[in-house]
Parts: sequence; structure tokens; C-alpha cells
Amino acid sequence: MKKINELLKKFDYEGIIVSLIAVLLLNLYDFRIDSFINEYLILIFIWYVIVGIVFKSVYHFHLAKVFRYTFHILFLFGIIITYPVIDKFGFTLSPFLISPLLLTLLMSYEVGITAGVIQALLFSIHRHDPYLFIYLVPQILLMNYIVRNINRRIEIARSAFFTGILGLVTLIVQLNIRFYYINYIDYIAALINPFVSTVFIFGFLPYIEYSTRIYSNIGLSELGNINHPLLKQLSIQAPGTYYHSIMVANLAEAAAESIGANSTFVRVASYFHDIGKMKRPYFFTENIPSGDENPHDNISPYLSHIILEDHIKSGIELVRKYRLPLRIEFIIPQHHGNRVQKYFYYKAQKIDFKVSEDAFRYPGPKPQFKEAGIIMLADSVEAAIKSLKSANYQKIKEMVENIVSGIYNERQLDESGLTLKDLEIIIEEFIKVIVNITRTRIEYPKEQVQKVVQINDIPGE
Repeated sequence: MKKINELLKKFDYEGIIVSLIAVLLLNLYDFRIDSFINEYLILIFIWYVIVGIVFKSVYHFHLAKVFRYTFHILFLFGIIITYPVIDKFGFTLSPFLISPLLLTLLMSYEVGITAGVIQALLFSIHRHDPYLFIYLVPQILLMNYIVRNINRRIEIARSAFFTGILGLVTLIVQLNIRFYYINYIDYIAALINPFVSTVFIFGFLPYIEYSTRIYSNIGLSELGNINHPLLKQLSIQAPGTYYHSIMVANLAEAAAESIGANSTFVRVASYFHDIGKMKRPYFFTENIPSGDENPHDNISPYLSHIILEDHIKSGIELVRKYRLPLRIEFIIPQHHGNRVQKYFYYKAQKIDFKVSEDAFRYPGPKPQFKEAGIIMLADSVEAAIKSLKSANYQKIKEMVENIVSGIYNERQLDESGLTLKDLEIIIEEFIKVIVNITRTRIEYPKEQVQKVVQINDIPGE
């Protein structure tokens, strides 16, 4: 009985509910009980086989339920706006690209094409038109693939152009096999439909991002502007932390690019990962002016631990207040994991040798996705750069390898999805960036001071 109850608790009822709503929407204008039942059973099967795999494989859905709810809403939204147009005006005029493209921009290509292909399959089954599926799916696959990593709005115009050409070609190929007449309006609609869809996508996107706090790379790029109010405050109130964050962003972005992670997100998240240090900036060494006394010298290591740990809570509060992306909120505690503040732990041991490491641990959790793991590594490496007295290649290499292997051996990266191969590549990228940063400039010759001869000093004048 207990096992049955556990299974029922784990069972995903969302698929049953969303499938029911989707099929009801599909049959709203021409309801037939036999079609309704068949389509409902087909969609439930597809949902638990295909969508279930996507939910398990795409890390976004493990972070918070809002990602699943956003998928459900945009999936149903796609049916609401697409099928009535197909039914009344024809498939070439239907906005079938909007829903899958929004999901690709907000989450991933796999999520977007899953929603798009399932919608196309439902439309073709309901209308008993296999050629509709053949027309819709190639465009969904192509446009979602092209926009999967875009950072600028103008880049989507390129995807719309190629998708429009593909739609036109697909329509021409089907000219002699379709069972109804295709006129010149269909050809024009097939060509411009992707362009019109992008206009609606850009209209919807900011509202979805703000309400769900799930941001596309386009939205992230806008947040990464150094004129953002929080970053301006950080640069004034905690300039050392601001510089540290910029350096972490350089390291993390290069590492993310090298292993195929989201480099745009990593860069922007790095800017904000220590934003909570603004609350008490001078308790963090990078903000203590040279020659000033370290405030931790006059307080107990336990209090120091509490103060330093509090920057996580303060950072999360600021991120929520400014409605920054959810994943940045997750980065703030995860980039520390549940590591021990060893400096204060060793200091406390001098007072009480029985003190537990757990008393000086960060609350965690450990990094839950690759980008979080990369920022943890970049954060530790950047902090260690300052301790290098001579920055030759061998010392940099040893330092980076020791830090990365230390974090790996602490089991902090177990849940991040980073492989040993990824770590090898990340180490190489960190070394390249640090070598370029610490490379000494050539010494320029001093300018010779030349005597300026004024006209009045020239003899005879």
C-alpha cells in the first residue's frame, strides 16, 4: 500500500490535465466525441513518452515548477492562436511558429521543437491532413534551430528569411498532391509568415520574461548592460567586488563557450553573483582599502562567518526586488555550494579545536547545472589570482589545476552535469584568459623633455 501511495505521489497529473485542455481547445469549433477521445489518448501517450523525456533531460525543469508551468501555458497558447486561424483562413496564415519559438528563446531548442512538432501533429490528425504536418514541421525545425543561441533581435530576421523560403518551397512541392486549390495569397503568406511571427514574438517576449523571470538570451544581454541600476550601485558601494565580478565574467564566459554552455547567461550571472556584498562591502577583503584594518580581526570567526554568509540572502533579496532571472537567483547560493569557509574555520580551531566544519559551511545547494558549476570555478580562480606574486605560465597552470581539482574532490560539482572532459577544457580556457590578463606590457621609452623655444627668444627678432 505504501508503494502504491508513493507511486501516486510521483505520478505526473499535469500531462492528463494539459492534454485534456489541449484537445478541448482543438475540438472547440467542430466537436466530435470519437475524434476527441482518439486525439486525447494519442496526446496522453505522446506526453508521457516524449514530453516526459524532455522534462527529465532539460535541466530547467528541475530548477523550479515555473519552467513547467510556462511550458504548459505556451503550449496551450500555441493551440489557441493557431488552430482557429487554420480552420477559418488556412494553414499558410496561421501563427504556428510563435509558441515553439518563444519556448526555444526562453529555454532550449529541444523544448521548442517538442512543443512545435506535437502541435503540428495534433493539427494534422484533427484535420486528417498529413500534408499539413509535412508543411509545418520543416519550418519549425529550421527556425527554432537558427534562433537557439541568438543574442540580438536583428539576428532573428535572418532565420525568418530562410524559413520563409523553406515554407514557399514546401508549398510549391505540395502543389500537385494537395486535395484543394492553393492561390497566390498562400504563396505570399508562406513567405512572409515567419517575419510577421517575429513581430508578435518580440511583442510578447518582454512581458513573459518579466512575469515568469525566465529570460531569453536577448533579455539577458539587455540586463548585462553596465548601466543597470544594481551594477551601478555595486561599482560605487563595492568597487572591489564589481571588479571581481567583471573578471569572473571574463573567465566564466570563455569557459562556457569552450564547452557549449550558455555563455551569455554565464557572463550576465557573473556580474550579479556577488550583488549581496553591497550590504556590508567592507567586510569583504576586495573592498578594504589598502592600509586599512581588516574588520574581521576584531570579531569572532563565528560572527565573521554569519556576516559573509548573509551576502547570499541579501543577494537573493535584491535579485527578487529587481525581478532578475530566476537562474541568477539560483546562482547566488549555488556558486558557493556547501563549501567550508576554511579561513574562519581554522581561526575558530585555535579557540576551540573541537569545532565542527559544518558550523562554517555555506548553506548550498551544490551547483545544479553547468553554468552554476562554471561560475563556482571562475569565482575561486579569480580570487586566487591576486595571491600570485609572479605570474609565469607554470605557476598559473598549477594554481588553476589545484583549485579545480580541489573543488572537484570536495564533490561540489557532482550535480552540475560537468564531466571530467569539460573540466579539462575549462582549465585550459582559464589559463589562457589569466595569461592574457597578467601579461606584462613592454616598457615604453621615457619621452625626452625638449626645451620650447619661443619666437621672442630668437636673436634678432
